[in-house]
Amino acid sequence: MSVVESLPSRPLEPQELLELNAAEALEMAVPIEDEGRVTGVLIATATWVKGLGFDPDAGSWAVVETVSLGDGIERVDALQACEAEILRFRGDDPAEVTAANAPGTYEPAVDGNE
Repeated sequence: MSVVESLPSRPLEPQELLELNAAEALEMAVPIEDEGRVTGVLIATATWVKGLGFDPDAGSWAVVETVSLGDGIERVDALQACEAEILRFRGDDPAEVTAANAPGTYEPAVDGNE
């Protein structure tokens, strides 16, 4: 089962994101929020980075961008490219979204409390 197929048919809860981040198949999972809901996720392995976006109309997650690492492509560049595609997927302009005006402030609870 792929990562996308394993995701629920809704935005992720904080605990689900923590579990995804702990998955052995992934090196990292980073949330992209929309008004406090995790509707985008950057996932990465040693060889690629993918941007996943939640489509509320379809009630499912989709891979909106995949960037292979290597050949001079650094992980940070791949993460930025995938984040921009997630923002476009949900109808935002990546050029206009900054840390100051981003629509979410996700802070996972490490002790399991929200």
